Amino acid sequence: MKNSNDKSIEELYQKKTQYEHILDCPDTYIGDPTITKENRQVVVHYDTYKMIENKQVEFSPGLIKICDEIIVNARDQQVRDTGLKEIRMNIDKEKGLITVFNDGEGIHTDIHPEFKIHVPELIFSHLLTSTNYDKEEQKITGGKNGFGAKLTNIYSKYFKIETACDKT
Repeated sequence: MKNSNDKSIEELYQKKTQYEHILDCPDTYIGDPTITKENRQVVVHYDTYKMIENKQVEFSPGLIKICDEIIVNARDQQVRDTGLKEIRMNIDKEKGLITVFNDGEGIHTDIHPEFKIHVPELIFSHLLTSTNYDKEEQKITGGKNGFGAKLTNIYSKYFKIETACDKT
């Protein structure tokens, strides 16, 4: 390991973009992305019986956090959209896909007049964008910092949004 005296100015003092920082320092944003082994109580289904067992499980705290982020976004939408009745998550271990669905009213698909990109791209790809920045509104939703689903997008190998919207 190099001593700090052996490093150049460029090696000692660095500046990263927000995106680079998120990728290089996942523990700051989502926790540890590596697989962890812990003893946990789990619900096991044996035929029609449910049992709780203490088992050693392998999981990634970072994966759990990004799943939580996208579910919180779906829940935020449910708070705003009283017509939203269903939020569903599907985990396909064979394909390595996690899908989140809600039956809400959808997202505006227009081009944002100021930023000149489609609103879903703004929401899911551009950091620090949010509908929760209005300080005059009462906050009853989970997210407010503009990271939520963007972290899921950044840490995913594949990220796809499907929306339907009749708003203009």
